[in-house]
Amino acid sequence: MSTQLEQRCAACGGEEVERRIGVNDVRVCTRCGMGRIPGEPMRHSYWTLDDPQKVLDDSYWSARRKMFRAALEGLQLGGGAGRVLDLGGGAGHFTEIALQLGWDAYSMDLSEAAVAAAATRIGPERSLGPGQAAEMAGSFDAVTLWCVVAHVADPAALLEEAAGYLRPGGRMLLTTPNFLFQNLYARILARAGRPLDFSSQDHLLNFTPRALELLASRAGLSGFSFHYFGVTEECLLDRRRGRVLVPLKKAWNWFGARTTALGLPPLGAELHFLATRP
Repeated sequence: MSTQLEQRCAACGGEEVERRIGVNDVRVCTRCGMGRIPGEPMRHSYWTLDDPQKVLDDSYWSARRKMFRAALEGLQLGGGAGRVLDLGGGAGHFTEIALQLGWDAYSMDLSEAAVAAAATRIGPERSLGPGQAAEMAGSFDAVTLWCVVAHVADPAALLEEAAGYLRPGGRMLLTTPNFLFQNLYARILARAGRPLDFSSQDHLLNFTPRALELLASRAGLSGFSFHYFGVTEECLLDRRRGRVLVPLKKAWNWFGARTTALGLPPLGAELHFLATRP
């Protein structure tokens, strides 16, 4: 039975109720459906738990590079490469691809270890710490947040910061797991004895499409749309099963993004969300 809580939703200010979803205790907004896992935001040790370069196998980075290129093509709007800032840019992999494709690209991260790792990849002048891009506010054609918004305590402040870096007409792209999908997926996996623990990946905020639209609107953005740029797999499955399941996931995410044309909410496992600064 759900219990009313005093805590308000970080996206819309709506009331939250406590629900059990799989193995997770989740506080779910009664207005926009966003889920919140009680706990602290992203671990301070994130970039010190292992190699800050986050080196994974070739199949992971091959998929990642394809998705980055597709996203950059989608951000061009026929105007060619422009200036892009990757917020929460980690070790600079996205910025490196953007530079190769002719963008004036920068990476920013809170972690000193990540900033140092990115500097070796893209140069210290393009690898920025907090506040180091203040003089470039209002000058970027695009700002990207690759699976960042799910890890922060104040997503509204993050999107306001992102919007502040954009020039008029500039676009923000963010990706995050889709709670409409993850909600059902976690319940199914729990019944199958393979529980999905949201907090184990620091996904403390779990967004619905509606929650993202409300947050972006609060940040002064408009022109919302959902897209599909690809999926990234770490291929922890054996290769035989991976050859079947990864294409199925790609097909589902492609279809899920395109349900918006039918007036339905995006149903893919991950949301690829675009918004524009008027």
